[in-house]
Amino acid sequence: MTGYVLRRSALSLTLLAALLAAGGAVLVQLGVPVWVPVVLAVLVVAGQYALAPYLVQWLIPAQRIEWVGDHYDTHHEVGAIVARRCAEAGVRPVRLGIVDDGTPNAFTFGHTRGNARIYVTRGLLERLDERELDAVVSHEVGHVKHNDVLAMAIASTVPIVLYYVYLSLRGSNNANTAIPAVVSFLGYLLSQLVVLSLSRARELGADHYSCSVTGDGDALCSALVSIGYGMGQVDAERAAATHEAKEAKHKERQKQLAKEDRRHQRMQSVGVLGIADQAQGATVLAARERGLDAREVIGALRWDTCNPWARWTQLFSTHPLIVRRIAALEDSGLAGAPTRWSAHEVARSCVGPEVTRARRRFWLELPVRYLPLIAVLVGAVAWGTDDWLLLAQAATVGGVALFVRTAFSRPLGPSRPVSRVTELLTRLDASPVTGLPVEVRGRIVGRGTPGYVLSPDLVVQDESGFVPVLYLQPWPFARSLFGLLRAPDLIDTDVVVRGWYRRSPAPVLELREMVPADGARVRGFQWVVAYALSVLIAAAGGAAWMVISLAG
Repeated sequence: MTGYVLRRSALSLTLLAALLAAGGAVLVQLGVPVWVPVVLAVLVVAGQYALAPYLVQWLIPAQRIEWVGDHYDTHHEVGAIVARRCAEAGVRPVRLGIVDDGTPNAFTFGHTRGNARIYVTRGLLERLDERELDAVVSHEVGHVKHNDVLAMAIASTVPIVLYYVYLSLRGSNNANTAIPAVVSFLGYLLSQLVVLSLSRARELGADHYSCSVTGDGDALCSALVSIGYGMGQVDAERAAATHEAKEAKHKERQKQLAKEDRRHQRMQSVGVLGIADQAQGATVLAARERGLDAREVIGALRWDTCNPWARWTQLFSTHPLIVRRIAALEDSGLAGAPTRWSAHEVARSCVGPEVTRARRRFWLELPVRYLPLIAVLVGAVAWGTDDWLLLAQAATVGGVALFVRTAFSRPLGPSRPVSRVTELLTRLDASPVTGLPVEVRGRIVGRGTPGYVLSPDLVVQDESGFVPVLYLQPWPFARSLFGLLRAPDLIDTDVVVRGWYRRSPAPVLELREMVPADGARVRGFQWVVAYALSVLIAAAGGAAWMVISLAG
């Protein structure tokens, strides 16, 4: 492990060790055998670690490029690049595979350096030039050199141990274990966040390694943006092709696209292994659609830099935001640090009243988002301890908190028309909590999940870019029925969409009303139930609180 990776990982590893020690101390204090959760966790992780490479190979069939003598048996430049970078890293030539999928991506898996696999997709080879491909390959070889797969497998034992600690305490007949059980569960959740932090640190370490050996940080930055852009673009193209084949009643083409969709869904199942997070692809695509240069693309991602929610939501991701990865390379001090891509230039623009308001609002939005969850946890403790007054109080507070959160995310004011979809990307007042009531005009170009016939979510696009439209309903099977029966008729239709625009960090527009050029309008009613349910919970909790207080 290089010094850079060790420094990036040190805090996460220390926290994991501390959480593990704390969980063991709780069990010792309560007289529960410590070895039980530890042994169970080790067995689970060891089984996953042993089987994972074979499961990935089964899920993602690839054309194996064999190592013959002193080179890979391929004339493609990727073989020569992989061989050279493995030799420089001092690791055995990896098992190289080409995945027949149009989504640009690359990922590393295996057990150790000795049997590591690197898979790259056809889409990656088609979209990247030689410099960018070299940067991506070097990133993946960096994972191999740092033994990241093994490190993450060992780290993942800690959350499992803490979860088994929670199960041990919850299943105990001791009445005093209710609160320790909740604390153990919170420790389990915290350890999951720490493991995600470690994963992001390893990604930054692989970026650092790539930049150091290639001396070309700009190529890696360009590749990351191209991959994110390509992920979104391929989904859009696949959706359009599926619709065209269906309209033309081209059965063979439909079968071919269905096969590609199944292969793509398998790729998504191992998305956490990839060089980039597919959830970030939509944002990059919407920015890149405008034909911007390097600085303008980063500028279009200003929300990721200036809004505090970007850093907060990154805590729950396996990959750092692309703009953060570029900033880390700029700060690396390496000779090959990027000069054409500047995230710091965007950071210097994070001034002014709009940014100040976004930062102030974050500290209000944070409790608004999580207070309902805290009320649920308090209610669980009250239920476990038969404290009915506390349970009633938790229901009252939770109901009020849920109402406030609904009012933030789905305000009932009139929808403001937006002239261009890409205008929404610059709005720093949008967040996972605060929804902006907007009206968008455009054309439905596909489904939220391309090729999935039950996908109810749609994608609306104008001449500047696109935004996913989230279709939510409170009753069972409504989403699937809409995706099966109504969504096909809306594709390739001009529409007016009214709803609430949110960002976390990918943009999304929750549907309130959609008015097609032809046909009946579509309405979403999830917001109605959210308001009604919050009032009902608060009223029931308040009534119970009053009755218990009077009876006492």
